[in-house]
Amino acid sequence: MPQRVLVLGDEDLIESLQSAGMPGGAVGFTRVRSLDDLLSSLDESWDALLIVWDRMPDSQEESFRALAGQTDLPIVVLADQPDVDLVVDILDWGGDECLSRELSPREIVTYLRAQIRRVTDYSQHLAEATRLEVGLLRVDLAKHMVALDDEIVELTPREFDLLVYLARNAGRAVPREEIIEQVWAGEISARSRSLDVHIGRLRAKLEDDPQHPARLTTVPGVGYRLEEQ
Repeated sequence: MPQRVLVLGDEDLIESLQSAGMPGGAVGFTRVRSLDDLLSSLDESWDALLIVWDRMPDSQEESFRALAGQTDLPIVVLADQPDVDLVVDILDWGGDECLSRELSPREIVTYLRAQIRRVTDYSQHLAEATRLEVGLLRVDLAKHMVALDDEIVELTPREFDLLVYLARNAGRAVPREEIIEQVWAGEISARSRSLDVHIGRLRAKLEDDPQHPARLTTVPGVGYRLEEQ
């Protein structure tokens, strides 16, 4: 599927970018005539924005800040011989790159693809960093949600923290002392039954048969293990 770039610019620019972007890089370009048109199109699916600086309204800083505040898409600006001050301003106002109009269309497309790749890789990394998957169990740290076989599981904050720690150590026998230190921050003693009570509650919510747990098992003399099933 081609990457899609929304462009505030002229038709000649679009034609040259299309020629450079489609054969090898599979990048498609759509032109708008004004900033208002661009803003009204942000609800569609785009991968990046390309702004020709002299097409911005007279209140360039205010308009650009407003644009940057309405989207998480990478914004690349093209300007006639941009000086250091303009480059710094664009970055300060929320842009991602300020390029010279003198660059070839192929170079511009390469910069755009690099920005799209950066954002895509970051988003993927962020999603991976905030989501744990153990078998049919899904833990979304950002949303503070747990699902088992696509069914939402309601947990208390402490149950959630306990499950997160075990999920991060899935397949490993985690000692009681370690769990208490990491989840309870040493607030309770290693002999406290609070851990066992919370394990029982998790089993009641996660196991098909809580009396014979297969997902959250006891490791005698050690602690507990979340099985990688």
